Amino acid sequence: MEWAALTLALVLILGLALARALRDRQSLGPARAGDPAAPSRTRPGDPELTPEDAAELARELAAAERDGAAALEVLLDRRLRILTSRRIPLRAIRSAPGPHTGRLAFADSTVLLGRARRPGELYRLAIAVPEQSVTIKSWTQEVEGAVLHLVWGQEQAEVIIVGLDQAD
Repeated sequence: MEWAALTLALVLILGLALARALRDRQSLGPARAGDPAAPSRTRPGDPELTPEDAAELARELAAAERDGAAALEVLLDRRLRILTSRRIPLRAIRSAPGPHTGRLAFADSTVLLGRARRPGELYRLAIAVPEQSVTIKSWTQEVEGAVLHLVWGQEQAEVIIVGLDQAD
């Protein structure tokens, strides 16, 4: 019975993905340059920008993104320090948007989005969580993001933190 339900769910997901792909393809219409039927990238009522205004807007948006990234990095740093120093255990790994990404839910309601550094490590963690106490041994800041070194028993895994998330 479980296989039938899983098969039905898989068929529904594939059908929805196909329908969405077809809808997106139809909404794009002709994509050749100079084609009068090609959709424009501006919406009715959007202001016209001069090249100077567009460049200034791009600079301002980049500056705002840098400021926001710095604030998020400070928030993540504080959360990781608390999780590490108090040895708060990982309670669950749930699905998350994006490929190879999971929600790491800790006992204090902190939820982080993470990707396994090596294939299969999120699965190993998901299997270990109900049976053992999985905690953060240490973490490092690397180019790809913060890397958590999780331990349980004699096992360990590394997870790259993509960002903060909220509890469901």
